[in-house]
Amino acid sequence: MEKNLTSIIILNYNGKLFLKNCIESIIKNTPEKYEIIIVDNNSPDKSGELFLNEYKKCKFILNKKNVGVPEGLNIGMDNAKGEFIVFLNNDLVVKEKWLTEFFVAHKKFGDALYQPKSLKMKNLNEIDGVGNMINVFGFGFSRGKGEPDIGKYDKNIEEISYASGTCMFLPKKIINEIGIFDKTLFAYHEEVDFGWRARLNGYKSYYVPGSLIHHFGSANWGWSKKKFFLLERNRWIVLLKNYSGKTIIKLLPSLFLIEIILLGFFTKKGLLKEKLLGYAGILNSLNHIIKSRKVIQSNRKISDDEIIKAFYSNIYIPPESQESQHTGSFNKILIGLSKLCGLYEKLKFLK
Repeated sequence: MEKNLTSIIILNYNGKLFLKNCIESIIKNTPEKYEIIIVDNNSPDKSGELFLNEYKKCKFILNKKNVGVPEGLNIGMDNAKGEFIVFLNNDLVVKEKWLTEFFVAHKKFGDALYQPKSLKMKNLNEIDGVGNMINVFGFGFSRGKGEPDIGKYDKNIEEISYASGTCMFLPKKIINEIGIFDKTLFAYHEEVDFGWRARLNGYKSYYVPGSLIHHFGSANWGWSKKKFFLLERNRWIVLLKNYSGKTIIKLLPSLFLIEIILLGFFTKKGLLKEKLLGYAGILNSLNHIIKSRKVIQSNRKISDDEIIKAFYSNIYIPPESQESQHTGSFNKILIGLSKLCGLYEKLKFLK
């Protein structure tokens, strides 16, 4: 580990249109000592090979197959020399003082996970994300996504439920303590799981408004059937790994009712097969879940009562989503079920 060095790990998949701008923005806006590691997940557009010779100061790792997001990030970590780590998506650009502001926050709040303010690259007046949150029933969501940027979230560094994998800053020592990303998840919820495990070990997550990125978003996956499958399967894997047995039992009736609602939703959307495949995926991952939760629960330092103080009773659905019209109704159900569990008073409420 090299002191004061930041290892910037960029996971690349089909980044022909994005990766160059991402690298150039880092070079332009990062006066601190850093290294760039690009992990290419066997991109069909050959973008890894394309930029390999152009950026000789960057370390390129060309995987022979797409190993998924968490395993790709793990490979990057294995090759990182820095005292600090930044994980970056390939479809973003960083702005002036982006890394400096992370170090300012770290000096004030100590070892933790940090994320920046993210604006949409396609419309810089629109928020992409200003802090990532976890609903008590395991739904991860990005606060403010799709809202106009009017400075509402610019005032203070705030504690959040977990730091976004789009851009995450942390000391490497945290990774050495809590472990690497869960490669079983393949894509989606890996940062939810990572942030949750960090909090169980005493490390909080923070939103840093002074650090700014512009993000394209959903450059590769879009809203595909596979994405729905992974989101639903992984939500349950993360829940079963990280909550204590006592909390799972307390939540189980409410989780069951939510599943009935989701089955109706997925059926209406023609995605019932993906939802059912999600259940099969959970069963196939059962041995992994059992082994993982044994390690997590034996090493945890923070109780669930303390953890859920950073969790929410409701969720935020972006106005750009086709489902935003149902936000109010679904939130009423979630709030009612959190009261049924006796947890509502301990949870945060997103206004």
